[in-house]
Amino acid sequence: MTTDNARLAFRLLGLADAPLTPRAMAARLRITFAPPHERDPELDAFAQRLRRALAAAGAEIIPYPDALNAEGKIREDIVTVEQGEGPDDALAIRRVSSLYRNPLVALLNRPSPIAPEAELQETLDEIVGVLAWNLIHTPIFVEPERWTVCTMNGAVIRCSTGEDFERDVRESLIPKLAAQVRPPDPASITFREGTLDLQPLADQVAQFTEGSHAWADSGLMLAHTSLDALTYRNRFYRRIVAAYLDQRTGMSYGFLARQLPVDVPPAVPLPDAPEALRALDWRANPLRETGGLWRACVRVDGTDWLVDVPEVSVLCTRSGCEKTRITPDRDLVRLTLSEGRILFDTPPKASGESPRPSYDTLAILAHAVGNALAASVLRAQDAAAPFAHALAHDGLSLAHWHGYPEAGATPPAFALHGEANPPVSCSTPQSAAFALVGKLEALGHAIAEGAPYLGDLHVEPHHGTNLSGRISLAEAAAWAESQQAVAA
Repeated sequence: MTTDNARLAFRLLGLADAPLTPRAMAARLRITFAPPHERDPELDAFAQRLRRALAAAGAEIIPYPDALNAEGKIREDIVTVEQGEGPDDALAIRRVSSLYRNPLVALLNRPSPIAPEAELQETLDEIVGVLAWNLIHTPIFVEPERWTVCTMNGAVIRCSTGEDFERDVRESLIPKLAAQVRPPDPASITFREGTLDLQPLADQVAQFTEGSHAWADSGLMLAHTSLDALTYRNRFYRRIVAAYLDQRTGMSYGFLARQLPVDVPPAVPLPDAPEALRALDWRANPLRETGGLWRACVRVDGTDWLVDVPEVSVLCTRSGCEKTRITPDRDLVRLTLSEGRILFDTPPKASGESPRPSYDTLAILAHAVGNALAASVLRAQDAAAPFAHALAHDGLSLAHWHGYPEAGATPPAFALHGEANPPVSCSTPQSAAFALVGKLEALGHAIAEGAPYLGDLHVEPHHGTNLSGRISLAEAAAWAESQQAVAA
């Protein structure tokens, strides 16, 4: 992975650097094992083996008494592993310092409730039900010959208790613990309710209407999992779930988006830039304001390019709406990335509904600004580059669904990336970095091979797929359906 582009991704989105490899993620993990709720030889042995594997990967294991602060709460940024299904008043959720900064894991001595042949909607509903009942983020179901990890974004990761155990802990479990699913931080977003006028965007809105019908026909865009349909231990724990989900009515999976048109000037190879720009240390700071412009140094196919970074905007479905039955004046919102700030605009008729930003907000904007950077580099090589022309005049589509196409398959002239990335969850800084970095690396491969470039297919292991580029939302649905996408 190109480190310089990763640093740029974090700067563009106003984020602190985050670890991007399992080893680097493990080095930042602090983990404690709570006193067991349940004891039996099999579960005890698994817990001890897990403890050793986490330590071998580089995580710090903290004795439980040392993980508590003076008030008896588990200190922030410590992962807590619970053993067994405890009584209501003994669950670790009652002792955390933060709903968002204390990931909770439960080791449960029983088979996973998700059958391998389960439909994706059934899988997601079952996972959310387990999380709501146990008030945890990551359940691990332990059996004699395998263990299964589940996460809130719908991942079901089946691992062996055999010789690959340490590798699975390092490469599958640790990324899920280090990059936790959490709602976007409202403090990082400027909300502007009632400011989105959809009339000038009639063509884009029409794409959503057509696209939502096509995704309904495909059966790949999942329905809403309502909090009211779940079973809770008591009302207090239901309020905890609602608080963690930022008072959402439930969980939905997948999104549809249209990046709004933006024209970008051609990129300039760094060696050809004015001397004052060449003299700057772009490696240390790949995003700068110079001469009243935001400029980025982007590495593509071994060349450093200076790109003027535009404000990018995306029309997308709001979190929680039915993606296959869109009512535009309630269900569409606009996200804008402007000089590292995220703006969130809603239509007037949505006012009072307090729409929440998507868990995928960072990834959506990373794709959008990445598309602008890619278009700028392409224009430097061909002023009439079709991808850049489409972005300038019509905009681009972005669709995300919790499934995968056939291995190696893409629409014509689309570049593939992401399959080898650590399996991080949506909403994380890492997911955004992988979106932008992978896009630029895939673009570089296309340029090196002299291949046409109309967009990219971004595979997110144990999560789903993003399809971004010169393709309509309806065409994206038809292509995804033709690939007989399988569950994440």
